[in-house]
Amino acid sequence: MRVAVVGGGIAGLAAAWELTAGPDPAEVTVLEPGSLGGRVQTEMFLDHPVDTGADAFIARVPDGLQLARELGLEDELVAPAARKALIWVGGRLHPLPEGLVLGAPAHLGPLLASGILSPTGVLRAGLDLVLPATHWPEDPTVAAVVGQRFGRQVAQRLVDPLVGGIHAGRTEDLSAESTAPQLARAARSHRSLLLGLRAMPTPGEGPLFLAPRGGMGRLVTRLVEALVQRGVSFETVAATAIHGEKGAGVVVEPLGAFHAVVLATPARIASELLNDDAPVAAAELRAIRTASVVLTTMAYRRSAIAAPDGISGWLVARGEGRLMTACSFGSTKWPHWSDPDTMVLRVSAGRAGDERALNLDDGALVEQLQREVAMALRTTATPFQSRVTRWREAFPQYEVGHRERVARIEAALRHALPGVELAGCSLRGSGVPACVASGRQAARAVTARTSGT
Repeated sequence: MRVAVVGGGIAGLAAAWELTAGPDPAEVTVLEPGSLGGRVQTEMFLDHPVDTGADAFIARVPDGLQLARELGLEDELVAPAARKALIWVGGRLHPLPEGLVLGAPAHLGPLLASGILSPTGVLRAGLDLVLPATHWPEDPTVAAVVGQRFGRQVAQRLVDPLVGGIHAGRTEDLSAESTAPQLARAARSHRSLLLGLRAMPTPGEGPLFLAPRGGMGRLVTRLVEALVQRGVSFETVAATAIHGEKGAGVVVEPLGAFHAVVLATPARIASELLNDDAPVAAAELRAIRTASVVLTTMAYRRSAIAAPDGISGWLVARGEGRLMTACSFGSTKWPHWSDPDTMVLRVSAGRAGDERALNLDDGALVEQLQREVAMALRTTATPFQSRVTRWREAFPQYEVGHRERVARIEAALRHALPGVELAGCSLRGSGVPACVASGRQAARAVTARTSGT
């Protein structure tokens, strides 16, 4: 079975890995004109490997950890050395209270002591315990679920910086079912959201996040090495169209015919490739909006930066009006990122509806972000080296109705081009484990369909 995997991000590579496993492996060709790994990239910074995209994967979702084990990387995995975070609200940094679930409180005591909310805001959050049950629509927004039960301050000062930051979006637009299913389940299962969150199972032991010591790019390089050993070929050409041809399976221009295709590209690119033969699926893919993010890595003298003990970084509430959306103490979180006298910070900027960072050149961007770092940490220190990485249209926005849209896309594609399966971050999750799962599921679907099962 000859299969083309269009897109060499982590989802496409995972699809190729699954397709070449077992006693009857497929003959796989991966098409990727850019860098393999997609948003999973590691580059040298001050002679140390530092991630320019995702810097870890969630360990309690099994797919990323399972792939690392299959690749023989388990002994290289490390957990963050710092796990607590701060939030920038009201002009200063506050510790995030204990007992939050995606920013929503399961207990009121830590919330009151944190100083993040006003006394009125805490009282409003407590009303959740006595308010009548809310009758939720099929797919409410994250902001609606949190705001209606806990009030505007919890929604804007706690949940939006966390959930909105993960997806580079606005919780007023993001689907609770697609981006915060824990909150949606708790809200539907209990009259009180607070009591629903409190009743959720306690996470198991072990680290929440893991990453290879050599950076997340190590996962990509080891996977590519293993795929080459399995006979997978890599083409640095861009697919220009995908269409069905009677008796020829699926044609991927410019390479020719394959028995099947796993299409693991961003939604916009997928829509362009499918537009001629699957116009309904293509139109739905085009409707998935995206956000752009700029990640700036900055090096400071450690003697000039006072990083609080055990703190991995801070989030920024949107109401603060800052350019940055988050900052991590990279050298505290991952001590192997720098020498003892250097502190590496990673500062994120950009989200849906806010492209100020994209419109600044590198110099102006670094200057503005270092000013905001100085304000947050109350320091006059400036970085002695920096690097800017721009991720354009890299974050799909799972807005209300996203799950139904994905179902329509897949149904239309099965009807128009039954030899094509979709994978990637535009569908059911943008983290590394979700993308790995997406790629492997698409590969299994291809194998089942072509074998008649």
